[in-house]
Amino acid sequence: MPMKSMECPFCNVANINLRKFYENELFLAVYNLRPLVSGHCLVMPKRHVKSLLELNESEKRGLLSFLDRVIFIALKYADAYQFDLICQEGVSAGQSLDHAHFHVIPRKTDDGIAVAKKEWLEEFNKSERDVRKNLNTEETERIVKRLKLIVIEHRIQIEAL
Repeated sequence: MPMKSMECPFCNVANINLRKFYENELFLAVYNLRPLVSGHCLVMPKRHVKSLLELNESEKRGLLSFLDRVIFIALKYADAYQFDLICQEGVSAGQSLDHAHFHVIPRKTDDGIAVAKKEWLEEFNKSERDVRKNLNTEETERIVKRLKLIVIEHRIQIEAL
């Protein structure tokens, strides 16, 4: 995987390997360090780009298919049928890391997150900054192991997406 710098947590191999549960030649899926709900994961290009507008043609063509597969995995993990897909492009939009990424957030009626967009985004942004919500290594390893099992159990369905 080409690396931009060790300053970017998404380019830090040790950080990513702990949380990675699915990948292809262009993209990675990792479990979020501070999940808003069960199954909250991130999708990012392996190549360091600050903006989705910097993706090359191959990455653009493969992005939706990869997102589709990760959404399937996240929904299976969370036993959910609905989701939010968030991409914060630029500081004004709330992007906190200089590496393009999507948040895949499984949703349930009783997940405790507000449905109104304004309230939901406030809760999302607070959660993203609250380091007290960081998962410890043991929790992360347990969750990633379960996600990898879902990938194995549903490989045929995932590859058909």
